[in-house]
Amino acid sequence: MDKSIRRARVLGNKVFLRPMERDDINDEYLCWVNDSSINTYILQSGFPVNHEAAIEYFERSQPPSAVYFAVCDIETCTHIGNARLSLIDPIHRVATYGRLIGHPEFRGKGFGSDALIQLLRYGFHHLGLNRIWSSAVTENRASLGSNDKVGMTREGLLREYIYANGKFHDTIVLAMLRSDFDELHGGPDVWEKHDAEKR
Repeated sequence: MDKSIRRARVLGNKVFLRPMERDDINDEYLCWVNDSSINTYILQSGFPVNHEAAIEYFERSQPPSAVYFAVCDIETCTHIGNARLSLIDPIHRVATYGRLIGHPEFRGKGFGSDALIQLLRYGFHHLGLNRIWSSAVTENRASLGSNDKVGMTREGLLREYIYANGKFHDTIVLAMLRSDFDELHGGPDVWEKHDAEKR
């Protein structure tokens, strides 16, 4: 068994999530986060990201306010993207999320959806969160489609919230509650059985 899968916090059907390490921030990682073809509508994408900025982001993405994962292909253990819970509020049990499938050959094949399910699972079943949310630009059909597939609820519209490509864009607020997740994807008992079979 590859040592990276032994560090997995959650195992899906296509991916597993393991803690991001400083060594993961390499040239390939920098290509992902600077690739305008996939990052155009991400809130932080207006500025180029160098190695120092990526390290600072990594350092800010640590518990208790955030958790940062490497998304890895379950078959090859290849690091294919990143996923993060942030603004974790232990009193109100809420957090925001973000994810990115950077490796081109793994895009559009369900890896991002599986990564989101596992990120939500970690937040709900491991951290005890009750609500996890994010937003997506109305033109970002791939992201919206993936969120719909996972079962995120479209809760509202933020008008002209993102500035990209010379104009403002509306964004859709997306959220899921713990009760929604357990109904759609299963509670801890279901996932305990799943993990036993995968490991």
